[in-house]
Amino acid sequence: YQLTKNGDPDVTEDEHFEIIRRKTAYLFSGCARIGGMLAGRPDAEVEALGQYGFKLGIAFQLVDDLLDLTGTVQSLGKPVASDLREGKVTLPVIALMARANPDDRAMVADAVRTRSLPPERWERISALLAQYRTIDYAYDRAVQLASEAKAHLQVFAPCDERSALAALPDYVLLRDR
Repeated sequence: YQLTKNGDPDVTEDEHFEIIRRKTAYLFSGCARIGGMLAGRPDAEVEALGQYGFKLGIAFQLVDDLLDLTGTVQSLGKPVASDLREGKVTLPVIALMARANPDDRAMVADAVRTRSLPPERWERISALLAQYRTIDYAYDRAVQLASEAKAHLQVFAPCDERSALAALPDYVLLRDR
């Protein structure tokens, strides 16, 4: 599904979240669910773990997308804005397209369609992401989802395992690579 959207500057938030669900959230959900099943936990707890993993997976992918735009070559191990260079539109760019003036929208759309991001164009897009606070917007969504993930753990009695799972969303939000 994501490959069919590459090079399309008109990807919507709903479409982007569908990509994230298919690409990351279901994987995280399944892994968390399997852990509960293997531990012989009741169905309600297995379901809660699945929901925890699902929300955590979306938060993880949002942060990953943000790091692609805000990291360094050294921390990422690849060029900054690799997704944009490949024509992949992520939440900060979707929000930018919704908020920017027509000329800036056209410039970003051209970068996505042509998969061309020379340094001066990247500098302009980076400045626009800051100006329209779309990095903050996407990070706030990740924070919200991390909080929702933690809330699903409330079905478990306090224990070391629950504490470890509750710490993972915070790690996802704070990671820098």
